[in-house]
Amino acid sequence: MSEPLPSQERLDSWKAIAEYLQRDVATVRRWEKLGLPVHRVGGTGRSVFAYTAEIDEWLNRAKPLLPVRDPLLPVLEPLLSPTPLKRSRPAFPWRWLVMTAAVLAVVAGLLVRARWTDAGDLRVEVTPAGVIARDSAGVEQWRHPFPATHQTFLFSEPVQVTGGAHPGVYFATSSRMRRSADQVESGVLTVLDTRGRPQRSFSFTDQVTFQGTSYGSPWDLTAFAVNEQEGAHRVAVAAHHHVWEPSLVTILDEAWQRRGTFVHAGWIEAVRWIGRERLLIAGFSTAHDGGMIALLDAAALEGQGPEPAGSRHFCETCGTHRPLRMFVLPRSEINRITASTFNRTLVETFAGGRVFARTIEMHLPAPDADALYEFTTPSLDLVSARFSDRYWEMHRALEAKGRITHTREECPDRDGPRQVQMWEPATGWRTVQVR
Repeated sequence: MSEPLPSQERLDSWKAIAEYLQRDVATVRRWEKLGLPVHRVGGTGRSVFAYTAEIDEWLNRAKPLLPVRDPLLPVLEPLLSPTPLKRSRPAFPWRWLVMTAAVLAVVAGLLVRARWTDAGDLRVEVTPAGVIARDSAGVEQWRHPFPATHQTFLFSEPVQVTGGAHPGVYFATSSRMRRSADQVESGVLTVLDTRGRPQRSFSFTDQVTFQGTSYGSPWDLTAFAVNEQEGAHRVAVAAHHHVWEPSLVTILDEAWQRRGTFVHAGWIEAVRWIGRERLLIAGFSTAHDGGMIALLDAAALEGQGPEPAGSRHFCETCGTHRPLRMFVLPRSEINRITASTFNRTLVETFAGGRVFARTIEMHLPAPDADALYEFTTPSLDLVSARFSDRYWEMHRALEAKGRITHTREECPDRDGPRQVQMWEPATGWRTVQVR
């Protein structure tokens, strides 16, 4: 923890911090997960405090670092060049976490360009006010406004689909009443046709039970993916509980009917189709306190993570199918030393059957201080693991402050993460050496 400067004022509650920033408490809690310097009494207690000078310094650093798109989206293309790129257990509730990327989009006035699955004539953009489609000359063709009574947040990039049973623009949103920060509604996946008319929508209304406690709506959507391989038209949708830890993944078929639900004790942030019946998910494992990536059988989705029956992380009302394979990626040295938030895993797929998983080991001001893992598809075999250049920059900075007592050359992890935990049905959990 930083030593206070003589001139700075101490703010001794969430309310005081929020008043200083002229924001509501929910927003300030979300900002903490972006690096806002909030300290806890005793290190882990519920009582918090902050110093105004540290807040001012963070704001000055964070503003120019706010990217023009979702800061949690991985930027892994540099891995393909010759020069390499470069939580403790998550504290609950997670209310301030679930809308981080979208709030940044609203604050920055972000316009998100749709990702295309096929060539098309429309250019679709999503703003905090609604969905807008323009032709190649920039002339607006149609507009789908969001309700003025609600604050609407966009999650992940929209997708335009030109084939299949339901062509159109797919996008996921969450919303809350403008006059009530706590009145949040479950996220919605919406499909607009090529003229901007609503065609389909989906929200989770599930109830799942862990150790006798049920968790239900609202569910915040975190990701979706459309699969049109071999004529099939299916959509995988992920969400997690608005306050607590459970996450859900389901598949919607061409009739928009659900085909199973996978439940995970932790946060699922990414879904990717890597085959007709293979679905990749990634996020964080609360049970194992580390980043998570798993391979699911889309034809046998009704199940949950591989946790023992009766444990805190076992779902009593969920199916029995398990992942085909799951990895837990350990929190790094700088993640532990700086008490950074949990090392969520994000994924990107590339041609040639490669998957890159990125665990964010620090947030602002160093969101790219990460560990990078390469896997093959469709079997999800681990090929390599290393730390980014930015990770080692932060390592040197912590050395200079005396918080790390060895150099990179002396570091046990100088060549990257040494081992991960892997689960398979035949063997259960086991340690896998990376090198």
